[in-house]
Amino acid sequence: AAAAAAAAAVTTLIEEVEPNSEMDETGGNSAHVLSGSVYLWQTPLKLPAPFPAWLAKLLPRHSVVLAECADGSVAAFDFEPRSPESPQTAFQLLLGGSAQGRFGFKKLQRIPKQVMRVGPVQLGARVEDVTVGLNNSFNPRLALSENDCNSYSREVLSRLLAQPDSSEAGERLFSTLDGDALAQEGKAIYKEPSLLGATALVAGTTVGAGILALPAVTQPVGFVPSTLGLFLAWVYMATTGLLIAEVALAEMAASGSVATSIQSMAARTIGPVGAAVSSLAFIIVHFGLLVAYMSRGGELLVGLLPGGSAIGLPAPALFVVVFGGFVFLSKGSDALETFNNTFTLAVLLSFLTLVTLALPSADPARLLQTADWARTTEIAPTLLLSLVYHNVVPTVCAQLEGDRQKIRFAIMMGSFLPLLMFLVWNGVILAAVAPGSAADPLNALLASQSGPLAAGVSAFSLSAIVTSFIGFVVSLTDFFADALRDKKSGTAAASQVDGGLFSQTRLRDFALTLGSPLVVACYDPSLFFKAIDVAGAFGVSMLFGLLPAWMALVQRSTESPVLVQQPSLLGGYVRGPLVPGGLGVLAVVGGIALAVVAQNALELFLH
Repeated sequence: AAAAAAAAAVTTLIEEVEPNSEMDETGGNSAHVLSGSVYLWQTPLKLPAPFPAWLAKLLPRHSVVLAECADGSVAAFDFEPRSPESPQTAFQLLLGGSAQGRFGFKKLQRIPKQVMRVGPVQLGARVEDVTVGLNNSFNPRLALSENDCNSYSREVLSRLLAQPDSSEAGERLFSTLDGDALAQEGKAIYKEPSLLGATALVAGTTVGAGILALPAVTQPVGFVPSTLGLFLAWVYMATTGLLIAEVALAEMAASGSVATSIQSMAARTIGPVGAAVSSLAFIIVHFGLLVAYMSRGGELLVGLLPGGSAIGLPAPALFVVVFGGFVFLSKGSDALETFNNTFTLAVLLSFLTLVTLALPSADPARLLQTADWARTTEIAPTLLLSLVYHNVVPTVCAQLEGDRQKIRFAIMMGSFLPLLMFLVWNGVILAAVAPGSAADPLNALLASQSGPLAAGVSAFSLSAIVTSFIGFVVSLTDFFADALRDKKSGTAAASQVDGGLFSQTRLRDFALTLGSPLVVACYDPSLFFKAIDVAGAFGVSMLFGLLPAWMALVQRSTESPVLVQQPSLLGGYVRGPLVPGGLGVLAVVGGIALAVVAQNALELFLH
């Protein structure tokens, strides 16, 4: 329907052109005084046969600048290929080449529908002021990547508009007020956002139980190939994190409210299909990781508790009773935050202690004994899973007031610090255990040592699992609460019905969150690595790989490149892509995600 409407709009515009209104080349011989408003009119590109219509929707839209004339007519400034119906020209442009273009203006009888008013015309402006000026400065060679109708439209606007004040253009979207000062003293005091806190949030979310699986999956590949793989995985996950931030910022700028979740962004940009894909991938990631956490966490907990094996409960069930029960009783309270912060501190302290104690037994020569480059792609799911932080990106965007530079720093640095931590961890463990001596080098190190080193391994492993387990349980229970809420009931009414520690909805959400993963973990407690691999191969690849590229593609296709790259026309807020490279980068990001999914689906089918 949208394509049909756009086609109808194009037809309407052409029909409204006066009989002598063929495009006048730059430097036409009749003068036109401009007076009134300037408009921007955009439609999907029209590609000649045999190119499919869907391809045009992936490209930037065609832009035409309209300006009202003193005689009541409208001047339309356009830039198009000299041979717009030629398939050869279209093919040349789509491959990144250039073609000879023509620019000038058409005389219209009236303003067409579906246009956007940009601002007033400069006093005394004339058509010739634009066309003659562009004749001397604008490159007539048309290229989709850098010199297209959007570039031309920006040049036209700069000559036509009564220039707005661009001194307020900046990176920040809004300012945060100190809520306590406003409530207690009635004063509106600006509250500086914490860049350190946002960076720490990304870093803390990234460091989780995925790090425990690294030595086991990287040992057959070798330290050098896995190091390169980790770095490339970080580049990929940092890119997708920035893509999520780009979509979140666009939603915040357009709606005036913060973006709440990846699911809501997918529903807004892609529609019901995006919401369904993101929800399915979200459940796969969380269920898979909860199975892994229950399996390994139960094993560690039984080993640490005196007489743990004599309790009579399966190890995963004991883990759920202790830590899942605590989350159930304390969710929404300060006690849970304090508990989580304590285990987060334990992760850092035990990591430093473990590395320090393991270094004496490490042999650097072992790091170069294995280098199986052909198997590097097999460990991609675990590497991607180890670097997941993307669920907190909308929160980071809100915390940093939509400040693009700070958000970019928080995501890049907040994910880079865990990368360094992972590289150190991987190197120390692989150097401390002889290659091929055990399926899991971490377990081998734990079994071969006693005293402080063994305690450090156990403390680090359990602390990393607990911090991840808490975050995923809270996230998944919130997901079920939102997905199963009665949409017809108001928020207040729903809260009255759902209130209480042992309310039906709370019991339902925790049962859905913990029940199925617990059954699977108890059925086969050795599923830690397999669950990690499945979650990374399918859930992470779809939710944090394909989906961000898909959302960014749709978001960019609906934006106006002319306005996005001219902040003064949009209230001064700088918009546009956070990831350079255009359609090519988005295609690579989405293609890698699909390749990981296809490879692992094929392996499951063959085995």
